[in-house]
Amino acid sequence: MTLADLQSHVYHELPVLQRTVTGRRIVYRLVASAVRHWPGMVLRQCDAGEANVVGVHFGRQLERIARREYGMGIILTLVLSALISEVVKILLRWWMERQENQTAMYAMTHSMRGSHD
Repeated sequence: MTLADLQSHVYHELPVLQRTVTGRRIVYRLVASAVRHWPGMVLRQCDAGEANVVGVHFGRQLERIARREYGMGIILTLVLSALISEVVKILLRWWMERQENQTAMYAMTHSMRGSHD
């Protein structure tokens, strides 16, 4: 799976209202940011319950990153916060489904970190 495949997967898994309000471009940027900062080493040691806790904290990290990137007001912050929460849930479900997904995420994360460091 490529980053583009994962972005499309997440976009199509989102509720229609969130897709409509935020648009493909923002969702794709959020997924790319999530992949770049993905806490794979921590998640690898977690069961499903622990992964959800990590996901909550990871979502907050992504919110801070997005606030710096977008410099937004309160309404956009609330919309983006809800969107980030859904994106993280979708990515966690995908991650936990199969070992192949974890391997693909490691490869994408490594590629993105290597190309920007």
